[in-house]
Order: sequence, then C-alpha cells, then structure tokens
Amino acid sequence: MHWLTGRLHQSLEANRMTLRSCALDTLPVLPNLGLTLRYLGRYDESTAVHRLHLFAARIKQDPFHMSNALGHLGGLRYRLGQNAAAERLLRASLALRDRTGNGFGRAETLSDLAGTYRQLGRYDDALRHHEAAIEAAAASGERHVQAQARNELAVTLGATGRADEAVAVFEEALAIATRIGHPYEQARALDGLAGHLAEKEPAQARRYRQRALAIFERMGAPERHDLRRQLVETPA
Repeated sequence: MHWLTGRLHQSLEANRMTLRSCALDTLPVLPNLGLTLRYLGRYDESTAVHRLHLFAARIKQDPFHMSNALGHLGGLRYRLGQNAAAERLLRASLALRDRTGNGFGRAETLSDLAGTYRQLGRYDDALRHHEAAIEAAAASGERHVQAQARNELAVTLGATGRADEAVAVFEEALAIATRIGHPYEQARALDGLAGHLAEKEPAQARRYRQRALAIFERMGAPERHDLRRQLVETPA
C-alpha cells in the first residue's frame, strides 16, 4: 500500500523490516523491495534484489516467482535502455506465465515489452503489445497497470506522430490514476500532457509540469530532476 500510494521511503522501510522477520521465506518480499528501489531510481540495488528473487525462485522451483522475477528484471533493462536484454527477459517471463497459467503481472510485462519495442523502433509490435497490455490489465483488475499501460501507449503514439491520440490517452491514464490514488502514474500523465501542450498552451503545460514535479518530489522519484530542469529552462 505504501508503494501504490507513492510513499516510497515508508515502503522501503516496511519491506526491510519484513525481510528481517521472515528469513525462512523471502520470496513474497523480494519483488516488492526490488520494485520500491526501482521507483526510487536505485537501479543497481533493485537489480541485485530481483536477481536474488530469481535465484531463490529457481532453488525452490517456483514458476510463479520465476516469471515475476524475470519480468521485473526485464522491466529494469527496458528503463535502462538495454533493449535486447529487456526483450529476452520479458519474453521469457511471458512464456513462463503462459505455461503455468499464471496471469498475475502479465499486463505489466506486456506493457514493458511494448515500451521496449518502441525504443527499438518496432512501432507496429509496440502498438500491438500496448493493446494487449490494456486488455490484460482490464481482465485481471490490475488498475494501476491500466493507468501505466495507457501512459506507455501514449508515449508510443506521440513517437509515431499521433499527437492528438496521445493527448487523449494521457488524459485517460490521468483519470484512472487519479481515481485510484496512484500518484506515480498521475505524475507521468501530467508530464506527458505537458510535453504535448507546450507549444499551443504553454501556461497550461507549465501548470501540469509543476503538478507532476510536486508529486515526484514528494515521492523522491528520479523523474523530478529532469522536470525541475525543464521548468527552470522554460520561461513562465
């Protein structure tokens, strides 16, 4: 709950306390700790935790946790721009989920794979996986991923020159994230909207960026650094 509501430092402490108290079974705790570290921008630590999660899952021959660990490692590689490694890990995660019938986390993995294809310039593959991610998120009830998947789709639409569609999808993501109280995806949607409105509606774009920055600052998310720079460089 701390992680979902953007209280990342509280989430980090809660995960560390839980890890200390459940030395016999760390599998449920490691993915949450790794995700929290990722959202804080502590990528090396996050990678180490997810690798430990994968190692422990393999030792216990637990396909559910193996698929989650592979997906989280792939998501990290995607965000670091290491696209070839990201694609391998994310596809392996999806294959394992399909074999075991485990649909949990499938939407997030599809969304990360779509973003990876966007970074590779494979826009048709990206759009196909974005749509699959949105459908999977709706089917599974993973509401935070419903917002995430739309934010990712909007970025791809913008990259392919479909700016009006991108704005509409960012607005959908913002509405969902606001409704469920998910600040990280709220801030991403606000930042995305600001980027598309900067030329036509600079005052509104600046307000969106200020709102996004306030959220990222409160969370301690690394995105705050670029936003702060953009606000300084853009005259009021």
